[in-house]
Amino acid sequence: MKKSPILIVVAFLAGLAGAWVFQSKNATDKPAHENTYDRVMRTQTLRCGYAVWTPFLLKDPNTGKLSGLFYDYTQALGEILGLKIEWTEEVSWGEFPAALDAGRIDAMCGGAYPNAARARVIDFVRPILYQPIYVYARAGDTRFDHNHSIINDASITLTAVEGSMVGRVAVTDFPKAKAIMLPELTSLAETFVNVASRKADVTVSNSATAEEYMANNPGKMRRVAGKPLHLAWNSIAIPGGQYRFRQMLDIATEELIANGQIETIIAKHEKFPDTLLRPALPYRSSSVH
Repeated sequence: MKKSPILIVVAFLAGLAGAWVFQSKNATDKPAHENTYDRVMRTQTLRCGYAVWTPFLLKDPNTGKLSGLFYDYTQALGEILGLKIEWTEEVSWGEFPAALDAGRIDAMCGGAYPNAARARVIDFVRPILYQPIYVYARAGDTRFDHNHSIINDASITLTAVEGSMVGRVAVTDFPKAKAIMLPELTSLAETFVNVASRKADVTVSNSATAEEYMANNPGKMRRVAGKPLHLAWNSIAIPGGQYRFRQMLDIATEELIANGQIETIIAKHEKFPDTLLRPALPYRSSSVH
């Protein structure tokens, strides 16, 4: 029995429709070429990467519980945006740009220092604080006071963590010095241990981390007298080219600054004066006092 041409066409179209429905259903599960903003909105979850560094992101060695300044800041972002915060992966300083680019994490939520090299491949949310970067030497060693140029010599050994921004500052500012570079996931405190134990002469650090170490290890280290080497700013890092995603996080951060939550968070975690510098407020009062 011959099939009517009309029936054949109808059957063909029905098959196409069924295939389209199947593909569309799968597409709603995870759309092809989904950008970070769309993925976060679809899942209502922000997947965070982090590295442990005092006082920004701390991890209890027994329970694995996270805490710290950027932990509180990110949780506040989640609350104001109505997003779940998932602390997905501990990632090294050298590896986190690749983790962002590969989509393993949506943001480096534990905080990171923006710089030109990183800006070539990733982007950054509006910074919430600034930090002076100083040179640190052993207690009693005053050779480098007010004369950082002495460090740039083959007879001097500096130590830093590979892939970290302060490590980059150290080798860039003092290229002639001998460098002991520690593995990427090493605690920044180990650089102070190297200096205190005479394996190295100096290290470079933000003042908050250094002051914490010196308070816990009195008489071991000192800050070299003189101006800071650099002023770093600290913010959440995100994949490059994600304007809508960055805009959302920027605006939410501005709101947290304006309503005082960021100041409360910074004050809670700032143990030592002038180690966490606040950005200037973006307005000026016309009131005369």
